[in-house]
Amino acid sequence: MHQRRASICRFALLALLLSGLLFGCVSTRVTHVGPLANGERLVTLVVSEDRQVVLHECRDVPALGPLLGCQTSRALALPDGATVRAVKVVRYTDVLPSRMAFEIDAHELCHAIASVQGIDDPCHAENRGIVESAAALRPRVP
Repeated sequence: MHQRRASICRFALLALLLSGLLFGCVSTRVTHVGPLANGERLVTLVVSEDRQVVLHECRDVPALGPLLGCQTSRALALPDGATVRAVKVVRYTDVLPSRMAFEIDAHELCHAIASVQGIDDPCHAENRGIVESAAALRPRVP
């Protein structure tokens, strides 16, 4: 009885591993960039191979056809009395971008959103604009 149970467990584990190899694993990348004075972030970027993640993140966004992405924004009050809109961009993809490409996309999106709002650009506040995933490609600036 014990031997049969062990065989069934081994078979189930093997089937699970093979299904992962054959069908792959869906993944999602999420980042928050552009720290604001109130502790919030200016930009959230979500890129996913999982349509369910996109549907969940975009659940309050009206759509006429298949929902493959969305953008939402919300007004935030800053300590100096200014108002800024924090933006979340969500999109479906067939293949995730590399970590470096994703980080660059989020960083440049941060600059674009800051510039159209006429606010001080917070996009270099944490890492001085250094692409962390590409740090091995060049020496760090002191």
